[in-house]
Amino acid sequence: MLLELEYPITLLCEIAGVSRSAYYKYKKKPLKKTDGIENLIVEIFNRSNRRAGYRTIKYTLRYKYGIIVNHKKIQRIMREKGLGSIVRKKSKRAKEQSIVKENLLARDFTATEPGKKFVVDITYIPTQYRMFYLCTIIDLYNREPVAWKVSDTANKQLSIDTIKQLSKRFNLAGSIIHSDQGIQFTNKDYVALLEKLKVQQSMSRKGNCWDNALAESFFSHYKCEAIYLMKNKIKNYEDVLEITEEYMYYYINERPQKKLGGLPPKVYKKLKLAA
Repeated sequence: MLLELEYPITLLCEIAGVSRSAYYKYKKKPLKKTDGIENLIVEIFNRSNRRAGYRTIKYTLRYKYGIIVNHKKIQRIMREKGLGSIVRKKSKRAKEQSIVKENLLARDFTATEPGKKFVVDITYIPTQYRMFYLCTIIDLYNREPVAWKVSDTANKQLSIDTIKQLSKRFNLAGSIIHSDQGIQFTNKDYVALLEKLKVQQSMSRKGNCWDNALAESFFSHYKCEAIYLMKNKIKNYEDVLEITEEYMYYYINERPQKKLGGLPPKVYKKLKLAA
């Protein structure tokens, strides 16, 4: 616009190919408040070699320029400017449908025979570098852990593998296996496996930890008597596995339980079956 100070408006409009009225209308148009932000967004995007998405641009505006901009505004500006990140889009995994079963156990944590009623649960084990998970199945006849598995992932495979381990020890047809409503126990593959083994599946009511109180109690003892005591020495999978195996042996063979008349699970079972 400095040219209008040196040359007649009529001449400039003629050169530019616009009418005087259009020029004055443009001149009176207020500057958009977002012009500066738009320029910064384009600059950040180009400087990233088209890698930056709206989240990256949002954080860059905040930490580098002290400008807080709503992510929806950034997305709109990017659409208007045709700025599309070349980085692959995150694929959303379809959420697996949960299959919920009735609470058949109804907090009756007793059984008249071995291998007829079980509770199963998963707990986390923190270490110096990462999290591990323990799935344990307990026989309600003598409160003995009868199958367990340690993994670095709390997915459905962890619960499935533990059930398969249990099925090698017991004929599970007609038995009850009780769990909470975690996705490890409500997914179709786990449910199908129990159906194949002719197991009656039971589940706690949603958000009610007391419906699986015996499993919760076991994990409390396990963490206090094994994991927390050794937490400074636990660094990897091998450490977790070694500590878990040692504790399971101790719990089954040597640790007295009040509910079992002060006897360890294995001793209680042996005496009970011999009677």
